[in-house]
Amino acid sequence: MKKILLALALSAIAWLALADNLKLKNDFPETYIVKKGDTLWDISAKFLQNPWLWPKLWQSNEQVDNPHLIYPGDKLSLVIVNGVPQLVRKPLVKLSPTARVMDREKAIPTLPTSYIRDFLTYQQIVDDELLAKAPRVTGGSDLTKRLTQHMDMYASGPQLVEGKLYGVYRQGSSYVDPETKEYLGTEAVLVSVVKATEVQKVQVGDEKDNKHFDLASLKVVQVQREITPGDYLLPLDDHHLPLYFQPHPPAALVEARIIDSYRKTRALGKFDVVVLNKGHRDGIDAGLVLEARRDGAAVLVGDNTEYKEDANVFDRWFSSSKADGKTVIQPSEPVGQMMVFRTFDKLSLALILKARQPIRELDMATNPE
Repeated sequence: MKKILLALALSAIAWLALADNLKLKNDFPETYIVKKGDTLWDISAKFLQNPWLWPKLWQSNEQVDNPHLIYPGDKLSLVIVNGVPQLVRKPLVKLSPTARVMDREKAIPTLPTSYIRDFLTYQQIVDDELLAKAPRVTGGSDLTKRLTQHMDMYASGPQLVEGKLYGVYRQGSSYVDPETKEYLGTEAVLVSVVKATEVQKVQVGDEKDNKHFDLASLKVVQVQREITPGDYLLPLDDHHLPLYFQPHPPAALVEARIIDSYRKTRALGKFDVVVLNKGHRDGIDAGLVLEARRDGAAVLVGDNTEYKEDANVFDRWFSSSKADGKTVIQPSEPVGQMMVFRTFDKLSLALILKARQPIRELDMATNPE
């Protein structure tokens, strides 16, 4: 009965919810107790049709100092305050404000971090200029070309720092904009993580030239695959893993394309990481929520109506040459949702959070409806 009355009250303020694009699900729970393993996105999806509007449920709630800090055991209830739907939190285990701050790492994250942790810590997209200046693995002490853990190995290059951690990378895919053909960057594939244990200056050429380079002894800390001479060394990011993102729709029109994925499969789904051909310079930032859309099919309309991609060269020519021949482009269709979690200058990484049907390379990433 209580839920029916609440639903009636919500219908009376539907115009407010619609005006703010805050649409509640028909089967939202009266209360929800946060569990270990939950994410803000999953919880918001229980209450909202559009999970990225989670912050709007908290924006007028003076009870909550930081809506991101929600913990397992917290009890969430949906109430109406001055005609506006709002989530309130009641910790089942009372903690002092100090204890809450100290316990920050136990708060639930925005996204399932297991799918993006390595991309936040190790993933690199670089340009040719950076690679040209990067230190490189020179080899081992016994002329071995495939180097693994517990082998003595060295790297040379500028500004190697003793005691610093480096990622060992090799070149992967080169990214080119599918429409403008602009070079956007190169994927740096992580090989291993090493530590520079000893760095010495080595003379280059004659002493009168006074030219030196750094030669570093390397200790392997983490192994992904074998290291080979010529692999690049790039300093690892020093930032802590960001667990909390502020989900938000674009402030302006975004027309990006999925140009690669890290599973390298044709059909992509929930929790796959994709590469978009837009980045920081295009106004893309972490937390941006985008809708994946499939371009509408081109249809040759005539005596033999067929999809353009299925038609042979003769059929395409014949259709275009006829006076009544025409090509109809059908409307694009939404196929999923994603959220950007890391940006580079010209590219960004996004995690697919919803897939209505398989998502593919070259699908559009644009403003959610």
